Amino acid sequence: MSSSHQEMSVEDGAQLNKGADTSLTSAPRGFYLPDAMRRDLQAAIGLARSETTKRHLMIAGAEVIQENGFGGLKVAEVCRRAGFAHGTFYLHWKDRRGIAYEVLTTFMAAIRAHRPRRVAGQSFYERLLVGHLYYIDLYRQNVGLMRCQSQLADELDEFAALSIEANVAMARRVIRAAENENPRLAAEPVPRRLATALSCISMVDKLLHDVFARGLELGLDDEELAASLSLSWHRALLGCDP
Repeated sequence: MSSSHQEMSVEDGAQLNKGADTSLTSAPRGFYLPDAMRRDLQAAIGLARSETTKRHLMIAGAEVIQENGFGGLKVAEVCRRAGFAHGTFYLHWKDRRGIAYEVLTTFMAAIRAHRPRRVAGQSFYERLLVGHLYYIDLYRQNVGLMRCQSQLADELDEFAALSIEANVAMARRVIRAAENENPRLAAEPVPRRLATALSCISMVDKLLHDVFARGLELGLDDEELAASLSLSWHRALLGCDP
């Protein structure tokens, strides 16, 4: 890497996106899971009554997790918010672990469904910028669910498997995108590139957890933070600056 590349700043990285087909201001942002679940329920046609009931309970469960974490997830509170008798919960799940797993599985699917689509002509760096903006806002809006996901992944095997599966799938998408930018990367060992991509993902998760769950003050707005993260990823995955 040349000295001029090494001296490139976060602000320089942000400037690279100006004039691109997808600007930072128009990039898709995140969503709040309970609201997304409500929209999906409203759009659903012909659901059985039991499925409608289950979805109302899951929306309430998502709200409680967001506000109180897994430790504050009480069956009685979920039923109260959803407007159903306490016993109704146990027609669908054995315990609170069951609803938490299904809510987080739904969360993972929603993250994939809402993630920004590739725009023709976007560079790898531009895709990274848009993706990081999406995930930053997603984390902010769902910090309680993110904390729950991280906590349960450390404690319970089924939640760990859910998290690992999602991260590996994302890492493989990132690898393919990097190969599209530089086809010569395909000749390099996949395990090494997969480890690099997973390291990038873990770095972002840890940093955003510190920012939104622990109150770390970076002094950066979303665009500046996205540019910093994207520049780091580009260097790690392609070995150069944009």
